This record gives sequence, structure tokens and C-alpha cells, in this order.
Amino acid sequence: MPHEFKCGIEIHQQLDTHKLFCSCPSILREDEPQIIVRRRMRAVAGETGEVDKAAMQEVLKNREIVYQAYRDTNCLVELDEEPPHNINEDALTIVLKFCLLVNAHIADKIQVMRKTVIDGSNTSGFQRTSLVGYDGKISTSLGDVTITSICLEEDAARKISESEDEIIYRVDRLGVPLIEITTDPSILNPQHAKETAEKIGTILRTLEVKRGIGTIRQDVNVSIEGGARVEIKGCQELNLIPKILEYEIKRQEMLIAVREELNARGTKSEQLGENFIALCEIFKNTQCTIIKSAIENQKVCYGVKLKNFSSLLGSKFCGISKEPRLGKEISRYVKTGTKLKGLFHSDELPNYGISEDEIKEVRKILSCCESDAFILLTGNTEDVLKGMKIAVERVKMTLSGVPEETRKATGEETEYMRPLPGASRMYPETDVAMIETDAKFIEKVRKNLPEPIDSKFERYASMVGKELANQLIHSKISVIFDKFAEKYKVKPSAIAGILLSAPKEIKKKYGIEFNIEENLELCEKVLKFIEEKRISYSSVSEIFYYAKKEGKDKYIGDVIKERNLGLATGDEILTAAREIIAKDAGIAANKEKFKGIIMREFKGRANIEDVEDVVNGLL
Repeated sequence: MPHEFKCGIEIHQQLDTHKLFCSCPSILREDEPQIIVRRRMRAVAGETGEVDKAAMQEVLKNREIVYQAYRDTNCLVELDEEPPHNINEDALTIVLKFCLLVNAHIADKIQVMRKTVIDGSNTSGFQRTSLVGYDGKISTSLGDVTITSICLEEDAARKISESEDEIIYRVDRLGVPLIEITTDPSILNPQHAKETAEKIGTILRTLEVKRGIGTIRQDVNVSIEGGARVEIKGCQELNLIPKILEYEIKRQEMLIAVREELNARGTKSEQLGENFIALCEIFKNTQCTIIKSAIENQKVCYGVKLKNFSSLLGSKFCGISKEPRLGKEISRYVKTGTKLKGLFHSDELPNYGISEDEIKEVRKILSCCESDAFILLTGNTEDVLKGMKIAVERVKMTLSGVPEETRKATGEETEYMRPLPGASRMYPETDVAMIETDAKFIEKVRKNLPEPIDSKFERYASMVGKELANQLIHSKISVIFDKFAEKYKVKPSAIAGILLSAPKEIKKKYGIEFNIEENLELCEKVLKFIEEKRISYSSVSEIFYYAKKEGKDKYIGDVIKERNLGLATGDEILTAAREIIAKDAGIAANKEKFKGIIMREFKGRANIEDVEDVVNGLL
């Protein structure tokens, strides 16, 4: 691990309430929207008189922003045609609960702020957010991690599609309440980042939060010694967080190594000029399909020399096996700022149909020495010249090492999105009243806190064992388990096993989804039958499947009878056991094998406890 690795994490979790500043439901829809609004973005100077670099980059893309909405589940607040309503008190209560669970200080006054958003995902051009708590703590295996801020904010609109000319958002997600949790940079390594995110997620699951894909998002901020702070968006899967961070460490190490090598070669910024040269004549007979197609369609191919950059753009630099490449970094900047799909650079040539002779001609026209590299761009003249400027600007940045920027997670890697937004982009919301926290209200929230995770784990472990306890506290059905364990005289471990395993078994065996939360009445009927010793645990998945398939949720007795899924009686088990011994007397010498044969004989209709009683009575 590099010296002075620094990492903090931001977690955004949707809350299970109506929207934050209006009464619209927090639901996502896939049917055709009835309202279409078209807008364009423009960047204006802030209070300092400067225009934010990230905002200007978005404006230069010159794309139309399209917002889709629904007449019955969206309103004028979401389209920024009406001021926001008062803050959602249910959402605020949930955030206060989290603050108390992590022993955070609660703000005396809650002021809604406007945070500038530059990608068009908020119709207003800003996100409303408010600080609720700060200076909390969570315990990890490597010590406490400080939670520096706990905010209540609104989610952004949902991106539906994106092209060169337009980006389409749906406002069904815009305004869904989010809790934003930010830690300090005390996370010690990539695995520790995963553990920290998991700990926070486990606490959140004890509260009224939404579940499922897209309802929780993790972003990380990371730097290494000699590098710079980089924000990585969209670390969706916990298991990928360590790999994403390891890639980012390698990327920053690569950029630092490039900077040191350039300094050793004596490279100066003024040597990296914008001397872009047209190269169509060289490639008029090329076998490179990309360049050939461009020339045939009256497009252009330009090149630029990169002084002292030979061997620094390609994949072998620094000897890292699956490493980030400087050429890929430059290419991503070009693709983000233009309509071009990428670039060619000398460290990867000859390749792509570009021959050795063509490379020699390019180097000659660009006046490249052996220590120099070059970049080729092909496409429309306007895009190519713009892309060349962007490429040279990114090349110059390598002299300083690692730039501060926002990146997005792509699998186990990261790629450039935009410059890191400026710090001065937060200002008060004038349409929403400030909230003064009330001691009586806080005390009321405290009295309704969920059971602490550690205490809950110990309670579950005493009921079902540590393995099932661990699964329960990380699942969304722990509240259902508590209700069923109290209501039915069925072994808690059996209830836990049914709730956790039945959906997986049904999916594996029958290829269909079975949601416990959507079938609580059916679950209760099955548990009642188990309690009355009319079915066994092992036939539950089959009963669930056929009850749903045949529409007999309320008549599972019929399903049990028709499919012969009723619990085997002691006499039936005894008869079967005697028949097995009659066929093979030696089986009695191996109790476990004997019990297994009996269980298979009844195909899920026998409880293991009843089989054990019969076997122990016989032998």
C-alpha cells in the first residue's frame, strides 16, 4: 500500500417516503411519459466572478436536455415551475435516527442549501441539500471511522439515454429523499473502504430506506502521496470497491511516474505546442479502415508531435500488468469533450491497419525525434481540431502529475468524467424555511430507534446460530423474521431458513422470482401448517411455487393434497425404515446413511427430527 493513502467514502441512500419537497410518490415508472420539456444549459459566473470549469465543459457539449414526466405522479415542483414545499418530516426523522445511531452531533438549525449541479440531472440547475448531523463514529476492525457529515438531500433525475446531441432524463426519481453520509479520509486501505461501506449500509437497513438496485450509491474520494484528490462516482457493488481503489492507486502511481520521467527528460510545457498538421495525403492508400472511411467521406486526419513522450503513452510503461495507460487517459478526455470516438498514438503503432511506412512518413512530417511520440485524430475538421487542443492540454497536465477530477467506476476500473467541481458552489435556498431542531422532538426520535446492530446480531445468534444471524442482519427480511418467530411455534432456525433460502431455491429450481415481502400471507399460511405438523420444512419451496403457479395462495391445503406434499407420519417413516432394512440389513450400521436414504425416500415430506426418532428407536 502506498505511503499516505487517503480515502473517504460518500454513501447516498434513498429513503422510503414520498418526495422531499412535494407530496408526489417516490416511484419509478417504465410506461410512456405524458410530458416532455426541452431545455439547454448555459454557464454563468458565480459570486467570485468566475465560471466553474466543470459547468463550462458541459455547456461546450451544446446538447439539448430533455425531461420526461407523468401527469399523475409528478408536479410543477419537479419541473422547476413551482417553488419547493416544506421539507418532508418523515424523511427528516429517518436521517435524525441515523444521526443518533452513530452518536453524531445534530445541527441546531437545519438550513436547506442549493448545490450547483452541472450535468442537467436537476431541472433547477442545483440540488437541494441540508446538513442534519456531523462528527459521528462507526466502529471497524481497524478502528473508528469518523462520519463528518450527514445530510438530507434530493435525488437527481434518472438518465434514460444519452447521445451526441441530447441527453434524456426522467423526473420520476428527481426529489426522492436521500441521506448522504460522508466519512473523513481515515480509511486505511481498499478492503477497509469496503468494510466501512458495509458497516454504514447495515445500519441503514435498520431504518425506513428503499431496497433494490439503484437505491444506494457509493462514491469514494482517494489520493496517494504525490497524487491528488479524485472523486470516483458509482461504486455500486461492495465487492468491487477494493478493486476500483487498487486500479486508481495504480493510475495515480503511473501518472506520478510519467511526471518524474518527463522531468528527467527535461520536458517543458512550452515544448508541447498546438502545431496540428493535416496528414490525409499520407493515408490516401491506407489499410486502416477508420482513417480510410474518414478520408472517403471528406473528413480529415491530423497529427501532433508530443516532445519527449516516446514510450510513455502505451501499456508497458511502469511494468504494471493490468495498468492504466496515459494514452487511454488522453483519449477519454478527447471523447468527453468532442464527438470523436478516440485516437491513435505512436506507442500502439503499427496496428489497426496503419503500416510501418506510414508511421515513418508521419514522424517525418511532424519532425519527430526518436524520443518523441505523436497522436492522430480523424473525423470532422471542427471536432478534430477541438480534440487536438483537448489532447495537448491533457498532455501538458502530465507535467504536474495527477489532476484533480471526477471519474466514474466502470467495472473494476475508472474513467474520466469531468474536472472536480469548484468548492464555491453552495448557497442558501430562499424558498424553504430554516428548521430549528427541537429537544422534545429529538427525544421522541430517540425513543423509537431500531435495535443496535451488535445487539441484534447477538440476539439472532442465540436463536439461529451465527451464520444465519449474519445473513439476517444483512437482509431486508429481519423485521419479518422477528414477527414470525414471535407469532409461530416453529423453530427460529427453520423460519430463518425458509425466509432466506426459499426464494433462491425457487429461482434455481423453477427459474422464477419469489419475493417474500410480496407473499407474506402465503408465508404465514405455510408456517401455520408447519406449526400444526401438516407439512415439513423441506417441502416449503415446492408449496410456494405451485400455490403461485396455480393461483391457490389461499388454498394451499389443496396444493398439499394434490401434490402429495403432506408431512409423513411416524408410522409411515417406520414402515419405510423397516422396508429399507429388509432390503439391506447392513445399512443399520451407518446411522447417517440410513437417515439420508429415508429422507430421500419421502422427497421432502419428512422432518429430519421425526426420521431421527424412528432410527434411534429401531437401532
